[in-house]
Amino acid sequence: MARGAEQQLRAADDTSIVVQQMSETIQQIVTNANELALQTSQAADKANEGTQSVNKAVNQMASIEQTVTASAQVVVQLGERSKEIGQIVDTISGIAGQTNLLALNAAIEAARAGEQGRGFAVVAEEVRKLAEQSQNAAKQIATLISEIQGETEKAVAAMNNGTREVKLGAEVVNATGVTFEEIVAMILEGSNQTKEISVAIEHIATGSGQIVNSVNAINNLSRTASAESQTVSAATEEQAASMEEVASASQSLSQLAVTLQNDVSKFRI
Repeated sequence: MARGAEQQLRAADDTSIVVQQMSETIQQIVTNANELALQTSQAADKANEGTQSVNKAVNQMASIEQTVTASAQVVVQLGERSKEIGQIVDTISGIAGQTNLLALNAAIEAARAGEQGRGFAVVAEEVRKLAEQSQNAAKQIATLISEIQGETEKAVAAMNNGTREVKLGAEVVNATGVTFEEIVAMILEGSNQTKEISVAIEHIATGSGQIVNSVNAINNLSRTASAESQTVSAATEEQAASMEEVASASQSLSQLAVTLQNDVSKFRI
């Protein structure tokens, strides 16, 4: 009986140690889960900041696209105006050419008129010079207009390319924004799950603490029962020894009774 109590006590001690280790492990898991929840929350905050930055970039790209488009339209309008100016310059050049011819004809007629047409010839010559100057200026303006038109076409092409690049950049930024939103959603979902796990583990930790207390109580009861069983075992051993003494005495008395009976039978008549 005492041996069984000792075995039960050792088993209770082993169980107490295992449960205590399990409780410590669960507490460590709770700590790690809380740290993970905190880190997940911080990651969600950073992801939200990234989403806000992406949204700002998207808005800025849209503003740049509008500005580039408006600038391209202005450049196109300038090209149209330069074409109109070129047409006016062509008209002026034509008028200057005709004026030059008229001045030349007038000079010829003045030369035919002799002395009377000399004053008119001087005026015709001045008109011809002015017409030539106007024609040369018109040619220079036409050359400048042509160069401006060429540069305008290049600017329009560059603006169009810039607009396309801005649109592509906006699409990339938008895609990045969508990805960030998905990341934020996943992180928030993970954060919620981590919090739920942390709460569940805390409940488990509370339960394990109760189990530890129960096991300790059982261990104490086992120790008490073991001590009592040892006391009972000692008393039983003492009682067994007493019983053996009584049996020995009884046997001696029995033998003595037999001897007496034999002796008495000798005195019978």
